[in-house]
Amino acid sequence: MNLLVLGGGGFLGYHVVAEATSAGHTVTTFNREGKSEIDGVEALQGDRQGDLSALEGRTWDAVLDTFSDPDAVTRTAKLLSNKVGAYGYISGISNYHPEGPDVVDEDAPLRYDDGRDDPLQKRSLKKLACERALGEHFSGDLLIARVGIMVGPRDPTDRFTWWPMRFLRALQAGKTRVLAPGDPRRAVQFTDARDLAAWLVRSLDKSLTGTYNTVGPGREERIEDVLVACLKAAQEVAETSDADAELVWAEEDLLRDLLSDVEEEARPLWFPEDQIPFDKVDSTKALAHGLRFRSTYDTAKETLLWRQGQDNDLQAGFSPDLEAQLLSRVEG
Repeated sequence: MNLLVLGGGGFLGYHVVAEATSAGHTVTTFNREGKSEIDGVEALQGDRQGDLSALEGRTWDAVLDTFSDPDAVTRTAKLLSNKVGAYGYISGISNYHPEGPDVVDEDAPLRYDDGRDDPLQKRSLKKLACERALGEHFSGDLLIARVGIMVGPRDPTDRFTWWPMRFLRALQAGKTRVLAPGDPRRAVQFTDARDLAAWLVRSLDKSLTGTYNTVGPGREERIEDVLVACLKAAQEVAETSDADAELVWAEEDLLRDLLSDVEEEARPLWFPEDQIPFDKVDSTKALAHGLRFRSTYDTAKETLLWRQGQDNDLQAGFSPDLEAQLLSRVEG
């Protein structure tokens, strides 16, 4: 397969490029820098909202797009129509209406503009507009993957990364009381970007079409199980399997009050339960077409090993002072 990746230098796009090249496919990227971190990749320079000339007169078997600007997606859909066989687009599960069914599959009702000043709704409406633009202006096969929280190496949000890093620091410092959010039985959903990348490459190569929820590992995995997996990964990396950490669980209402000034994007895998509209996002359709999820432990360990090599501050989580204050309140 001759694959074009629009972007290819960030998070999911990078992993798609890495997966495709390792599978023997020919890959071209298109970004403002005109560069790729991966050897053997042709890198074209341009701007999704400006100069697309580097894409003109070229053909590819498939293209992958993660952008959220409907005008930009419309431009590339028109330009690449009849020049690319399949178009893969990354959308989101927040596109589903929050007052829909408890278990959301691909046929669940979608959001619409109800006039609310809601940042999540605004982002979702843009994604839906991109989906419609592709359906209207692209002539080839269309594959839409609706994702939720993506995690793993290169994750710029650190919403998952914060946990194995927090446990590692606790084990290294010998201060092993760690604040944990809400009900330990609360189930969570997230997807390792590398698992999604592998599925996307295989699916585009097979010309799979349609819309698929690509969220895992499922609401059956409790937040307590996720944190224990992160702790075990930290123990192995720190080579301190005999050391342990104590999870101090804070009630939802207390966290809601104490973290009112902390942006949701900075809260590591925690949102107030009443802000999570679905009991589960059903990815059965994608699973039937080969989507697979690695273990949380593997994701935690590999993410931790990657994050240790970065020198920038974590984008999510709590400062030591704030966590100490929260722990004191939780423990009375």
